[in-house]
Amino acid sequence: MLEATVLGSASTPGQLLYSRSDAGPSREPLSRFHSFFQDQHQHESHRPLGRTLQSIENDDDGTNDECSEEELVWYGKSVVWSRGNEVYRRYTYEQEKEDVSKAVFVWFKSGDQNTQSYHNKGKQPINKPNSLDGTFGPFHTSQHENWGIPRLSPSSGSNRPRLERTLLVFLQTRAHVYFFSGEDALINLPFVIDDAWPISGGGVMVQRALEKRELRKLGQDKISSGSVLRGMMDQTSMTILDDLIDLEDDNAPPAPRLYTLGNPFDEFRMVTEGKVEDGYGEKQGRIISQIHSISCSSSILHISPGPYPFIIVYDCQSNEIVFYRQTKIPDLPDLPDQPVLPFNPRTAKPEDILRPPEPPIPQVPPRPGRPSLHRNMSSFGPTTDRRLSGISDPLDRTQRRAPRMSRGLAQEPPIPTDDLQAALDPIPSIPPATTTKRKSRGMSVLSTVTSVQDAHRRTSGSNTSFMIHDLHDKQGKMGLQAVADLDLRETTMMMGLERDEVGKRSDIVLSRIWSWKVPNAVEVEDISVFLSDDHSPSSVTINIHVIHSQHGSRLYRFDARLRSTHYPDYAITPASVIDCLSAIPVISTRHRIRDILILSPTGSLSLLTSGGRPIAFKIPSDTTEGHEDVTRKLAASLRVASEGRHGRMNTERKIVKLIDAIGPRFTVIFEDGESVRVSADLLIKHQLTKQCIEALSCVLPAQEFFYFKREFLATLQTLPNSLRNARPETWKVFANTVRNMLQIDVEPPAKTPFEAVLTNGQSSSDPIARRLAQRLCQQRSTSSHLTGAQLICGETLRTSDAAPVLLALHLVAQDLRLVSTRSSEIEDLVKLISDLASEIGRGDWKDYWFRILPLEMTHIKSTQEVKYDTSLLDRFDAPPDILTYLSRQLVTRTKPFPSFSSLPLLFNQISELGLVNPCRQTELLTSIYSYFSADETISTKAARIVRYIVQAGLDDKWISDLPYGIALPIWEMIRVCQYNPPRNWNARMYEMVGRWDLGIRAIGGETKNIRDDSTLDLGPERIPTIKELMCSDEETTNKKKSHQPTLPHVRFGSDRRVQEVERIMQTTRVRTLSIQDPKGASEADIVRYHQTVVNTIANRTLSIPVGQGMFEFGTRSTNITDIWNIPLIELSVKVGPGKPLLKAEIVSDSAEWPCFHNGVAAGLAISPECKGIDSSWIVFNRPNVLNAEHGGFLLGLGLTGHLKSLTTYHAYPLMEPRHDFTSVGLLLGLACSYAGSEDLLVTKVLSLHTHALLPMGSMELNASPIIQSSALVGLGLVYAGSKNLRMAEVALNEVGRKEMVNVDGFADYQESYSFSAAMAFGLIMLGRGGKTTSEVDRRMLTQLRRCIIGDISVTQASKNRNTASNIDNNLTGPGATLALGLMYLKTGRKDIADMISIPQTTFDLDQVRPDLLLLRIFARSLILWDEITPTMGWIEDQLPSFIRSANKGHKRNNNMELATELAYLNIVSGACFAIGIKYAGTATELAHNNLMTFFGVLSRAATGQSMTYEGRIRRTAARQGLNVVTLALAMVMSGTGELSVLRRLRVSHGQEGAGVTYGSHMAMHMALGMLFLGRGHYTLGNSNLAIAVMSISFFPRFLNSPGDNKSYPQAFRHLWALAVEPRCLIAKDIDTLETVYLPVKLRLKENTIIRQQSLISPTLISPFENIVSIEVDSPRYWPITYDLSNTNSQDKWNLIKTRTIYVKRKLGFLDYNSDPKGNRSIFVRAGSMTGIDLHYDLISHSSPPTINSLEAQNLIKAHSGQSNLISLSKLFNHHSNQLDEFIRTISLECLSLDKPHLISIYLSMFMTLKKDGSIEDLNQLGFMKSFYSDIYDKTFASSGSGSGSGSSSNAEKRFALIRPSFVSSLLRSLTSTSSENEESIIASYLTEDSTPSSEEIGNKDGKSLSRWILKNRVPPLPLLQLMRNKVRQSAIDRDVLELKIRDVAEVYRRRIEGGYDEDQGINLGQGGWKVESVRQAIKLWTE
Repeated sequence: MLEATVLGSASTPGQLLYSRSDAGPSREPLSRFHSFFQDQHQHESHRPLGRTLQSIENDDDGTNDECSEEELVWYGKSVVWSRGNEVYRRYTYEQEKEDVSKAVFVWFKSGDQNTQSYHNKGKQPINKPNSLDGTFGPFHTSQHENWGIPRLSPSSGSNRPRLERTLLVFLQTRAHVYFFSGEDALINLPFVIDDAWPISGGGVMVQRALEKRELRKLGQDKISSGSVLRGMMDQTSMTILDDLIDLEDDNAPPAPRLYTLGNPFDEFRMVTEGKVEDGYGEKQGRIISQIHSISCSSSILHISPGPYPFIIVYDCQSNEIVFYRQTKIPDLPDLPDQPVLPFNPRTAKPEDILRPPEPPIPQVPPRPGRPSLHRNMSSFGPTTDRRLSGISDPLDRTQRRAPRMSRGLAQEPPIPTDDLQAALDPIPSIPPATTTKRKSRGMSVLSTVTSVQDAHRRTSGSNTSFMIHDLHDKQGKMGLQAVADLDLRETTMMMGLERDEVGKRSDIVLSRIWSWKVPNAVEVEDISVFLSDDHSPSSVTINIHVIHSQHGSRLYRFDARLRSTHYPDYAITPASVIDCLSAIPVISTRHRIRDILILSPTGSLSLLTSGGRPIAFKIPSDTTEGHEDVTRKLAASLRVASEGRHGRMNTERKIVKLIDAIGPRFTVIFEDGESVRVSADLLIKHQLTKQCIEALSCVLPAQEFFYFKREFLATLQTLPNSLRNARPETWKVFANTVRNMLQIDVEPPAKTPFEAVLTNGQSSSDPIARRLAQRLCQQRSTSSHLTGAQLICGETLRTSDAAPVLLALHLVAQDLRLVSTRSSEIEDLVKLISDLASEIGRGDWKDYWFRILPLEMTHIKSTQEVKYDTSLLDRFDAPPDILTYLSRQLVTRTKPFPSFSSLPLLFNQISELGLVNPCRQTELLTSIYSYFSADETISTKAARIVRYIVQAGLDDKWISDLPYGIALPIWEMIRVCQYNPPRNWNARMYEMVGRWDLGIRAIGGETKNIRDDSTLDLGPERIPTIKELMCSDEETTNKKKSHQPTLPHVRFGSDRRVQEVERIMQTTRVRTLSIQDPKGASEADIVRYHQTVVNTIANRTLSIPVGQGMFEFGTRSTNITDIWNIPLIELSVKVGPGKPLLKAEIVSDSAEWPCFHNGVAAGLAISPECKGIDSSWIVFNRPNVLNAEHGGFLLGLGLTGHLKSLTTYHAYPLMEPRHDFTSVGLLLGLACSYAGSEDLLVTKVLSLHTHALLPMGSMELNASPIIQSSALVGLGLVYAGSKNLRMAEVALNEVGRKEMVNVDGFADYQESYSFSAAMAFGLIMLGRGGKTTSEVDRRMLTQLRRCIIGDISVTQASKNRNTASNIDNNLTGPGATLALGLMYLKTGRKDIADMISIPQTTFDLDQVRPDLLLLRIFARSLILWDEITPTMGWIEDQLPSFIRSANKGHKRNNNMELATELAYLNIVSGACFAIGIKYAGTATELAHNNLMTFFGVLSRAATGQSMTYEGRIRRTAARQGLNVVTLALAMVMSGTGELSVLRRLRVSHGQEGAGVTYGSHMAMHMALGMLFLGRGHYTLGNSNLAIAVMSISFFPRFLNSPGDNKSYPQAFRHLWALAVEPRCLIAKDIDTLETVYLPVKLRLKENTIIRQQSLISPTLISPFENIVSIEVDSPRYWPITYDLSNTNSQDKWNLIKTRTIYVKRKLGFLDYNSDPKGNRSIFVRAGSMTGIDLHYDLISHSSPPTINSLEAQNLIKAHSGQSNLISLSKLFNHHSNQLDEFIRTISLECLSLDKPHLISIYLSMFMTLKKDGSIEDLNQLGFMKSFYSDIYDKTFASSGSGSGSGSSSNAEKRFALIRPSFVSSLLRSLTSTSSENEESIIASYLTEDSTPSSEEIGNKDGKSLSRWILKNRVPPLPLLQLMRNKVRQSAIDRDVLELKIRDVAEVYRRRIEGGYDEDQGINLGQGGWKVESVRQAIKLWTE
């Protein structure tokens, strides 16, 4: 009888907390533990708490430890999550005022994967940027974003879908989802949840709670329909109204019962039922019948975990249990598989009611398509909320808008709010009323709450001003009024959201398999379902336990088998019926297969295993043995008094119930109420024993194996608990069980030394010693295993079972030969095999193992009493040998090696242990070696081998665990792939061959561990071990050390240019100046002079922050716990040493905008790729008083895309104060973050700040002109390139606005507002002008022409008096001109360009303002984009002929007229500006040279000394032109840090005087910052949006004072950030993750010409669309090529995402930073390729000279970096013995040839010589020698080398991984040794009939004999016996006899080897029996 192990009390922390929360005055919670289980399982309809229990697996074999269970307990408003005996989490929902209905662990898709399906709106996926139309660059993704969508941080950077384990807690009207990352989401429920189950593959299935009318129909309602009126006196008016409506709607269509939720951001989808074909495994299922929803009378009993597809449902109406199969069939729009729901006028949309009825759908056969689902607004069919439909908006506006983020319920009534909050709060779902039935299913159910910002929301209260409130609030506000309020808020919006279609079915479709009528009607709570005998999805037993109060309790068992037909399907057959009180599934005797533990009506226990065979089972009578101390400590820690309940010894207590089965553990409930946790874990932990039992299960019949298993387990139970899993004891029990059941007599073992001590102790004179010895003897006698033929259960095996057992154990032993770390286990197994072979009389099998392990042979002789059937063994000519088989696989195709799967005729049955594979190592290796003989190239074979290894889940550690002889051919194949890897591999394959640089490329450039993207484990979260935690800490530490950002000096080397720019750009330190005082000036004059200088320096300092933002762009990262510091601008100056500090005298208003720019620079410094910046962090950095710096900081965050994480309810408090700087920063920042997205929520926010977009009659705004200007440009950014005509019309109409009501000072900012409106129009119509002009375009052009040229003539105005007011083109012209250029960007429309033609005569020139000529030239160039060339000729072509003739060679002519000179300066500046824009970020040499020329021309013009009026005008115009050319030059050279430009800008920084204004300084510093953009890691792009934002931010309006915004809003100066592209190519060493210098070769495509460019990274590269390929061009690194020629190339998108090439350095070299010229490589220092003789055998005495130990240590340390190799070199560098020299030699060899993994093989082989290696070592050496001598030179040595990425594949001689000379020499040394008695032992072996045992010949002699047999290739013992008899009978001459004997031995050898081959006749030519030993044998046989 098997016995369970008592674990202790069954009480859990959750139950204890529940008892303490409701313990009453007595506070005795422990006394009520039994009620938990009784209430829960006997009266579940009134259970006080809910519980779920599941296991946490901690290792691969599924064994569990102390903390292997986790439990969810919910009661009232609390949820307790416990693990083991500790409370892990606790959640309370007091603020929600709702009870918990269910808690469950669910796997949901994590990260942004789940938000795409939530709000795609038909947009393109965001996995790859879309830049096909040129509007957005490859790095721009904001056009795919939407504000307000829930954003959860993905757990992985991979784009593949991932599942994340979450805790899902259902309340009454909402559900909370808690992610592992700490974030949580909120789901509003459309109905009350009755139960929920996780779905395999992700998602949750929920069962809707039945409504009163449904319960009434089913007869389950407590109050009948006739008694409703009698109960009205006790109900509220609303509840009475509910009941009356329920009575009225009894005939309403039924609602579906089951729904699924794929992720928290999706909608509930109804589960349907239909007939499904296929859908098994990887096949896609097909619906072949009409589908319908599950009826409300059905309730789920069981959902099987994956991979089992069963769902068991009970239908209470028909009293049937229905077996369903669940299949995942996506709900595609083109599939007519939607259920047809009846029309319900209460839930129909208005348009559905008013439209004419549709014609009836004719009936069609089931096979063709079904009618499509009528997409009712109710997501789930007919709604249960009738009154809500009545009060809803008759125009359906509340249903028309799907809310982005519903914010749940609050406890306060709605507070009237203004239009701004209305914009931020989308129209919400109508919340439920006081009863759960008032929740409409047609509403969106989505919401999200970020846990960081809301960690204490339940204790600190909720922010009710941003929540949705109950319509039936405390103040009695009626629902109609609430809807009216919502409708009023809707009217303030400019436009509505599009209608969402809902009501889709779930992807889960149920297909009915079978149904079973329950004998007697029962309640759902009385039925339990579980699986057992779950071998595989094709074979499983479904158990249904039914409890009936009158007819007793029975277990019904049904076998489910998958029938293999053309259309597979399950067949359910009843198996048996068992009377039992309780039945639970336990994993007890079989790994991962459930048995059934049954409690019979008599109270006895039995364990049902395979086939329903019972094994007696019992629970220990003392349930506290060994656990009392633990129980007492636990009770004391929880302050619970045990009252001695668990201390009683009561053997007569009766078990009444078994519950909570988790793995092998379950809970036993006794009749007195005590509950005890018990373990039935009888699994075998010893690996060898487990493997042998699996092998026996494959060869023994089911009944015989059951007898064996029962006997073995019963015998094992006699051991103490501490010894049951110990290796020697477990194996001894197994071996003796096999011997006893096969009736093999085994002599009792000799006394151990401990037993001798016990014997002496019993006769000792010391009474204490005697008593102790007697007690120990009693314990050993009761717990000792049985010997001899004593059997506990009595049954034995049949004699015919002996041969299969021997064969099974032999195959296991062969499998053990393939694992080097299990060599000790094979010795124990061989002893058992020797006994079996001796007993059944198979000496040949015993002789076989004697030749391998001579020390393990036993001396058992065969008995004649029992006859054994050995016909099974006669099928083999010789015992199967795995080494012989593998050697044959190297040269020819072979038959399958004998195994349990390859011999179906011998083992024609299925193991009851399931799909076991006892010889998996054999199967893996034979499969790998089968590729060696394939008729393919060596590269193809190697690639297939590596692919198989990876797909089988193996790695290099597995190969290292192989015997070195067998592993070596695999390593050779891996090296072939290392030199020539295929391109279509995945990352694991590249990692396998040591090319992780290619592996990083395969996974998209992410440096995270690829095991994060492994196959999903959908079980409970695994608890890591202490070792894993320590390793993870180490990895984290190393990662922190290695993931350092790229340092600036790596980009620019060791020069000081970056430091010089830092000095110029610094604004935080006090500047010290040395000023020469004016001669003869008074002290007061000197003070005033000093103050003037300080003010001038301060004015220059205030202009720096804009350029500083460029310089610091994206160079820093932040921590989410830190406040981001915005440094203050220091304006104080110290004038000379010893003089006081002078402060600048500036107006406070003048410093506000520089402070704003300073805040923008601080925000821009945060890298766009910085993680962890969420909404709470942004709010965390908000100052107490809003200021200009914070407004700029918000804009900086928006420019880098970080404002995407700002939630709507955090944005409102920032805009509510209407602080100008904050509003400007937030509005413009949001627009930049969502540029091109056309996001409606952002549009609403911008509309509320734009007077033109407010509806008629709305409240007037008080927004300042600068806010409205920013909102207009923001609107243009959001709709960039969209050609939204409505938005374009609004913006265009605002260009000529002259006044604005209730806006003070609008006239002063009219030009600024007009420019903003024009830019908004230009952005919206960006590049959309088209090749032809439509009527709409014509009207727009007419309006633009009025703004550019001016209003209509006076005569026309007199004719048309209704025209608009005159437009001042002096104000509107600049913006309108640029807007026209942006609208027709790159269109080449000459007719449009002529609208802004350049005057060609002096008279016409006087009609145009000179500064407008600059803009006209620039706008014309934008339109005629393709004509722009960076040549001097193109610039001259832009000049009119009369100006060109007056300026020969661009030399200034003093006689030139003022107008002509001004026109020349502006036209040239505009042309240079166009060149700068087109060639931005390209560093084109021609553009650089010509722009430098004009920089010099304009510099001289700007430094003129004339003080006349015209001279000052000329100088001012030249200064403005110089500013433009400076910016153009910096744009072309952006990010390069070019020195000649830096020198000129440094000079400009120090210039002061006439004409040098604040704007001039800003332009210079912007140019300097752009030259070092992002410290040289960024540059500018050339997409349409980049051109537009650069045109706006570098617009030639350079202001005189810091506070001036009247003509140009200063906030626009930062829009250049949208044009930034990170095109700095960086190379990183994959091993250290350090940035390295690397020569790369680029192939560029310019038009149709392909040119090559050589660079050294890190460096800026050309735009990615121009690059064909990037190739590593260095012999120090493994070659790799990135192919960027294809638009959809994965390499291209990976580089766009990371800009990083990961390379792997060859071990023989150092990197370029450490060794620039290659003088320190190991080849130069040690001469490893020439100085080390690779033909030397390493063990002979005449060794070549080697380098000294210190030099070797230094070389290894410099080139390896591996701690184990460095430690090895240190350990063996102090001596000059053979071992030290051997280690130094092989270490240098392996490092030189990049094979460090071979050092361990070299050492193992060398230590074999030192330890006088075993016979198996000789076999491995012989295998290696045969491989190198017969195979390697023909196949491997001249294989092509290359990189698989385009490199050459020249054939070259390749050295073997292991020196063949070393192998041969080592084999000779080992086989040359012999013992003293070798001659006599050989003679005895050749003349006797049996194999000698180890006791007969001794260890040394036995080993010597085996070596002699191996060395001379002596044939097996049966053949020797046969030949000995023939020789003795023959009279042939000895010479002839010798030849015949050798021929016979050779024929036998070939027969044995050929028995494995498919093709006969292939021979390795190893030779047969050696002549000397043949003569020796003949001599012995004839004498």
